[in-house]
Amino acid sequence: MGARMASPRDWIARNALKSYSGILVVVQETRGAALRKFVDGKTNTRVIFNGVPIPGLSDPNVVRMAKRRELNVGDADMLVLGVGRLVEQKRPDLFLKIASEIYQHLPASKFVWIGDGNFVSRWDEWVKREGLAAVISRVGWQSEVNSFLFAGDLLLHVARYEGLPLAVAEAMAAKLACAVTRDLAQELPLLDENNVLFVDDLPRLLKSLQDPTTLKAIAAQGRRLAEKELSLRKMVASYERVYADVAKK
Repeated sequence: MGARMASPRDWIARNALKSYSGILVVVQETRGAALRKFVDGKTNTRVIFNGVPIPGLSDPNVVRMAKRRELNVGDADMLVLGVGRLVEQKRPDLFLKIASEIYQHLPASKFVWIGDGNFVSRWDEWVKREGLAAVISRVGWQSEVNSFLFAGDLLLHVARYEGLPLAVAEAMAAKLACAVTRDLAQELPLLDENNVLFVDDLPRLLKSLQDPTTLKAIAAQGRRLAEKELSLRKMVASYERVYADVAKK
């Protein structure tokens, strides 16, 4: 039905948006460009990225070591995290495939998915079939995630299209290196090879994972990006400016 009614729906939406004199907020630049094109440039749009709290980093190693012990992860192990709903849209099957590849090259690596969903049974079946229960695990939803992010060495985020993922923003804020798809980076031009790794180039990713200097540099750049563009404080200030501008009219 949606496909059959697409043209009338778009016509109604386009005319309604064109007649709106206020400010339209989008959460990423590419969607802002798409919206302006959709309404022939006849609207006032602003990009406001989703913001996350920026945790303090005074002594994260205490939290890191405690959580790693809880997860049975050794000091020398590489801990790779996945965060989000355990559903097909997040592509947990790809996460598992990449995890297996990483483990073959880096046997001192472990993988934990934080979240739950209808992919659980297939996840468990795959892990059991591959004999990787000691390497790949899941912990369900958690009341807080920062302790996991501090404990991790990499966030492996393989979902393709979804705007700005809060999981990536939170990981960057916690100074955790992130690996994402190039499709996501195309949607979000603020993500580049200076602040993220790319899962699409597995040989290069594996090489980077074996280079602590590279991981630290990516993590540091991600933290700076979070502080500058993805903080809750900046998001709130941006919305306050929108409200103030609207109130002046």
